[in-house]
Amino acid sequence: DSGFSYVILPNKSPPGRFEAHLQVFSGSSDELLEQQGIAHLTEHVAYMGSRKRERLFGTGSQTNAYTDFHHTVFYAACPTLAPASGYHGQQPMMPMALDALADVMEARVDTSRLEKERQAVLSEMTMVNTIEYRVECQILSTLHRENRLAKRFPIGKERL
Repeated sequence: DSGFSYVILPNKSPPGRFEAHLQVFSGSSDELLEQQGIAHLTEHVAYMGSRKRERLFGTGSQTNAYTDFHHTVFYAACPTLAPASGYHGQQPMMPMALDALADVMEARVDTSRLEKERQAVLSEMTMVNTIEYRVECQILSTLHRENRLAKRFPIGKERL
């Protein structure tokens, strides 16, 4: 009823682990000229602003996020059971992982978080600015010169 759809697929390898992905069907190709980089920045703010994501730390889980031309994806790769702690035996990890991903969608934007993530994205821009990346951008710009992909790279623009 809410429009939320999901897919559950079997996972036999590696045993004892699962992945949960939250995919938002919006990426850099959806941005207007003056918005270039906002999908990527929003991904950073939402991901890093999640307190529930931090609950996965120390459980053998890995989390991350990425933005491409068409999607923004947040994911958690977790053991099926949390390590036993104190009086509690092993608990299923899926509810905790899904709760963390749902929390990402409830992003709270404050000025300090926005500035931290703006700096992180600017640093990322510097790191990816290699000859290989610039060549890839030129190739994509040529292949997609007739559409937005030619000018809407996920990393965004530092200044317009």
